Amino acid sequence: MKRVNWGIIGLGNMANHHLKSFEKSKNCQLRGIASKNSQKLKNFRKKINIQDIFCSNNYEDLIKNSEIDIIYITLPNSHHYEWINKCIDHGKHVLVEKPITENLFQLEKIKSKLLQKKTSILIYEGFMYKYFPQIKKVLDLVHNNEIGEIKKIVSNFGVNLLTKNYFYFFKKKKKIDKESRLFNKKLGGGSILDLGCYPVSFITMLLENLNFVNFEDYQILKKNVEIGETGVDIDSKIEMKVNGKISIEISSSFKKNIGSTTEIYGSRGSIKILNTWTGSPNIILKKENDKNIISFDQIDDIYLDQLNTISDDLLNKNIGQSLDNMLLNMKIIDKWLN
Repeated sequence: MKRVNWGIIGLGNMANHHLKSFEKSKNCQLRGIASKNSQKLKNFRKKINIQDIFCSNNYEDLIKNSEIDIIYITLPNSHHYEWINKCIDHGKHVLVEKPITENLFQLEKIKSKLLQKKTSILIYEGFMYKYFPQIKKVLDLVHNNEIGEIKKIVSNFGVNLLTKNYFYFFKKKKKIDKESRLFNKKLGGGSILDLGCYPVSFITMLLENLNFVNFEDYQILKKNVEIGETGVDIDSKIEMKVNGKISIEISSSFKKNIGSTTEIYGSRGSIKILNTWTGSPNIILKKENDKNIISFDQIDDIYLDQLNTISDDLLNKNIGQSLDNMLLNMKIIDKWLN
């Protein structure tokens, strides 16, 4: 069976999380790696068998390698734009960690470049949850009008990174690493770009699935953005109205454990996903007085379906993800941040 050859630039946590997924996949293999940190490169090679010629301290050397089909960019947000462009220049498909860019302007430039080159390069944004069977089931339920006309969507993603429990009910402030990608503004940090992009992407995906002709017709009603000591947002919420009739509430936080639930309210019922982003085993479907729990197996490897689907797209010359959908995501995120 033919397999897609992947290369990774940047060997941080996300690259390490994907190792077991590459080992399980039948239609792709991790062929090359690159890191400017020699120790990370050495440590990573201990975990997987990769030939010397496919290991480099220079990202561009790996991107130029003719045996690599697609590059997975796991660098901080501030580096996405530069290295997506490098991949396009050398004819490489791209999977880039979310968010695809820091802002809408950068993504519009990428779209223009792809159109100018008239290339068939595919670009994917790393929202692994989109490939879960649970999410596909939710989209089917909504598309098949199981809960009627959509009235409201509430989606959250937040974890407390700032304090810890200390002696019964007292809380103690954690020491923040100001140089980490989460809290460093120069690296594209903040809860909106790191976590808020997930619910934004879910909502635009859901609206697209409903075939809204003008689903870009949205109005921001209210937003709250709390800025932390390092200059990035740490607790945020935005409320919108789509097409003049669907209410949207999205929250992200580094300050509160607000969870990762998504609730979709329709005219004849509701759907609740208990853990949207890492695979809830249960979806709660409510219709009038009837409550139905739709169960799935707990997802053991949250990245495998994403790798398999993208590799299958490349092998079969499928269309891939919608760049217009990514543009809408960034448009909303820009308005939320600014």
